[in-house]
Amino acid sequence: MVFTIKAYAKINLALNVFEKMDDGYHDVDMISIPLALHDVLELETLPKDYDTYITSDDEDLPTDESNLSYKAYLTLKKATSLKSRYLIHIHKKIPMQAGLAGGSADAAAVINAINKMAKLKLNDEQLIDMAKTIGGDVAFCLFNHAARCQGIGGDLSFFNLKRRYHVLLIKPNQGVSTAQAYHDFDNLETKPETSNIERMIEALENGNDKVIAEEMKNSLYEPACALVPEIKEVLTTLKNDGFAMSMMSGSGSTVFALSRDYNALLQESHKFDKSKFKIVLTQTL
Repeated sequence: MVFTIKAYAKINLALNVFEKMDDGYHDVDMISIPLALHDVLELETLPKDYDTYITSDDEDLPTDESNLSYKAYLTLKKATSLKSRYLIHIHKKIPMQAGLAGGSADAAAVINAINKMAKLKLNDEQLIDMAKTIGGDVAFCLFNHAARCQGIGGDLSFFNLKRRYHVLLIKPNQGVSTAQAYHDFDNLETKPETSNIERMIEALENGNDKVIAEEMKNSLYEPACALVPEIKEVLTTLKNDGFAMSMMSGSGSTVFALSRDYNALLQESHKFDKSKFKIVLTQTL
C-alpha cells in the first residue's frame, strides 16, 4: 500500500522571539501562513523484517535518523502501538535552510499519513503534543491553516485571511542555520522591535494591506543578515520597488513579497540572478 500526501511550506508574516526558556527553547509569538508550495511524500508499508527508512530525490537532504520525518515516525511508534514499518520517499520542492518549515512540513505529513494508514485514531490534541516534541513548526504544519503560534510554536490560534495573495520567494544560495540564528539573537545587545500580533491578525482578517506591511517584523532578521548579507540586499530591493508587504521568513534565508498582482511579482522576479538565488512564485493557501 502506497499513501501519497502533500507537505505545505509556510511563511512567517511576523516573528517575535523572546527569552530562552529553561528547556532550551525560545518563547515565540508569530503569524504563520501556509503556501501552495509543497513537497510530496509517498509512504509504503514494508514487510515486518524491514526497518523504516527515508529516501529522497534531493541528494542534499539527510535521510538518516536526523531527518525530522524519521523522528516523526519514531515519536508515533513510541507513543502508540504502531508496529508497521515504512519506506518514506520525499519529493523535495521546498528549499532547505530557508525559513519555510520544509522539514517540519514533511514531519507533519508523516504523522498525518501514518495516523490514517495505521488507523491510530489520534485526535488533534494528541497529534499536537507529539508534534511539539519534534520541532517548533511541526504542530502548525499538521493543519495548514493561518494561525498565531505561541510558546515554542505549538500553541495554535487559528484565524481566516480575507484575501489570498500571490507570493514571491527569493532564497539566497546560502541557507541559515536556525540554531545559529537563535544563538546570535541571544547575543544581541539591543533586541529588535516586535510586531503587534493582535493588530496583524485584525489586518489579515479585514484585508488591510497597509497595516499588514507595518507589522511585518522578524526578531531573527538582524542575526540572519549578519550570516547571509544577501538577505538585506533582497529585502531592500523589494521595498524600494514598492513591495511593502515584504520580510524574511523564519530564521531565513528566504525573503518573501506578498501582492495581489501576480504580473508585478513575476516582473520583479526577473531582477534576481537565478545563479545566486532560488526563486519561486506561489500563493497563500
